[in-house]
Amino acid sequence: MSDNPLELGFGVSKRRDFLKNMAATAAASAFIPFDVVGTHSSAFASPVSDDHDVESCPYGVCAHIGGGEEFDQAPQNLELMKKAGIRWVRADFSWNGVEYPENEWHFNHLDTILAKAKQVGVQVLPILDYDVPWATPAYKNLDKWLEYVKKLVERYKDQIRYWEIWNEENLKGFWHDEPNGADYATLLKATYKTIKEIDPNLVVVYGGLAGVPVGYFEKSLDAGAADAFDVINIHPYRGGITTRDRIDRFQSEIRACNVALTSRGYKERPVWITEMGWATPPVFGDVNRRVVGAAIQRLYPDRIPKVAFFYDERYEPSASRPRDDFYNYLPPEYDDRRDLTVFLEADQLKSISAKNVDVLVMPPSETFPSDCLDAVVAFVKDGGTLVLNGGVPLYYASTIDPETGKYRQEKGNPNFNQELEKLRISWYAWWTRENTPEGMRAVVSSESLDFKPTRGKNAFDGFYPVHDATRFFDDKSLKTGDRMISLLEGRDESFRGVSACVYDFDSDYKGAVVVNAVGDHDGVNTNVATVAGQAFYLPQAFLLAFATGVERFFWYEFQAPERDDKDPEHHFGIVGQKLDPKPAYRAYQAMTKARPAGSKQHDCVLDDDVVLLSWDRPDGKKGWALWSSRVPKDRTIAIEGEIEQAFDYLGGDVVKPTSGSKITLTQGVLYLIGPDKIALG
Repeated sequence: MSDNPLELGFGVSKRRDFLKNMAATAAASAFIPFDVVGTHSSAFASPVSDDHDVESCPYGVCAHIGGGEEFDQAPQNLELMKKAGIRWVRADFSWNGVEYPENEWHFNHLDTILAKAKQVGVQVLPILDYDVPWATPAYKNLDKWLEYVKKLVERYKDQIRYWEIWNEENLKGFWHDEPNGADYATLLKATYKTIKEIDPNLVVVYGGLAGVPVGYFEKSLDAGAADAFDVINIHPYRGGITTRDRIDRFQSEIRACNVALTSRGYKERPVWITEMGWATPPVFGDVNRRVVGAAIQRLYPDRIPKVAFFYDERYEPSASRPRDDFYNYLPPEYDDRRDLTVFLEADQLKSISAKNVDVLVMPPSETFPSDCLDAVVAFVKDGGTLVLNGGVPLYYASTIDPETGKYRQEKGNPNFNQELEKLRISWYAWWTRENTPEGMRAVVSSESLDFKPTRGKNAFDGFYPVHDATRFFDDKSLKTGDRMISLLEGRDESFRGVSACVYDFDSDYKGAVVVNAVGDHDGVNTNVATVAGQAFYLPQAFLLAFATGVERFFWYEFQAPERDDKDPEHHFGIVGQKLDPKPAYRAYQAMTKARPAGSKQHDCVLDDDVVLLSWDRPDGKKGWALWSSRVPKDRTIAIEGEIEQAFDYLGGDVVKPTSGSKITLTQGVLYLIGPDKIALG
């Protein structure tokens, strides 16, 4: 596994921070009475009673209620959390929010938050973090740092038992120095000693690590940190946990820090995930969708073409996302014409014909299933349109691994130039051609901007230039009769390069190739999803984490500010800016209803991509969760005992299956409450 958190995808290195406004809100000492926003169903009354011991609740969220723009809406947020069964909220208690200027201390904002949280029955996990202008970096100014620690811990030790020390200290943007596990150990050891001297029963939580950087963690252990924390803490952001390989990797990374401890002779510690989530920016897939729409408008002005998607469970770029996500690439005219779409596996792709399919859309990737290339070239030659999104096409070869039977991405593609030539694609970048910029904002080309389609509006209407062009295409491989239609380009006073285009053939080839090198967070390793995908992923991540021994899980985050459609950081929340619940909020409610606080994890069965989990509930009943991590799967279910409740991942009642019947499992978790045993055939 990588120690580089950036390899886990967009979002790990860019957590949203509203602390700049904390000083302005810290003076607030009371809240105005409010009406709580209602939920959709009274059936979702909190499964955690008011007198329930919060210690037994594993459900948390991150929220910037300690300062910034969420401060004023904290009462409503806390009530909505409790209605979803969430009894923990993680919030910054940052240094620059309580001491400003130097030697002037302010606690009213934290007093207010803690009072309201206590009233609602939600426990706050504070993060002691960041530095101040007169003491930066903090680990080199321990006297001043520890004064801040003492002020907070002594003030709130009777209200707060757990204290997290820093946030994502393995990232320079948060550490404010070159990240080093040994330096963090210096700060952690001093902080641990200070907290335990105040009250030895207080619990010190290792600062949430961006990703699972085992090397960094090991360096901190070797510098003495092993005796200075009680809880391991990771932020394992990633793309969807949608294949067996991805499930195995997720669970392996959860165990990795304890492996590092035990290999050094230390005892295992509880594992918490204090940040993980998926953002749902409206622009997710926006560039790809507009490019596909523009190509269809250009090439098929008089009809709606039939579109095929390559989707093979063995092929990572397609199988790592919900299949319905692919519809996100199509223009609105397909919303009620799903009959014009089809999904093809590799064997079907090898026999694709332009007589049956007009357009083939590959999943965004720079890799390509090599054994299908000749068939796809023939498809284009005979009049079909091939769409290649996501960088430089064919840059990596993908071949079948004889041992696993799955596609494996190679380190490169030895036939790269020859294969590009077959599709008449010519590309360049700053490292292949002089005077080419390394990156520039992608804008709509002039010939596309003024294009008037025969139906609908121009696919690029309203396009906002937010993504960068770093690779470019030209027409050097075209034959007489072929033409290149520019769609998106990077340009300034001295450079113009096409970053998305249509190669429209009218020579010995009669079809077209559409290429788009502009990325838009739509890759397989990003923590960005559709709104529907976020709701799928939330319970999957929680339930798999609990099955791997995670004690407490904080979703990032609760409320989404939603001020910027282009910035994923504004769309991680499970309720919107106006506190309107997203489907993921309903999914959180359904999960806590099925697996209430105090549940004890039981079986975990993984059968290829089908997951079957169970737990013992505090009411003496047994709970079960079943889903297929990728595509729908039909299975025969064997049941011992009575099913008292059956509901889907959003909490909607479903027909209770009977023993021996066939059920279709999808990415949406199915919950069954009551049976003693369940098995799948």
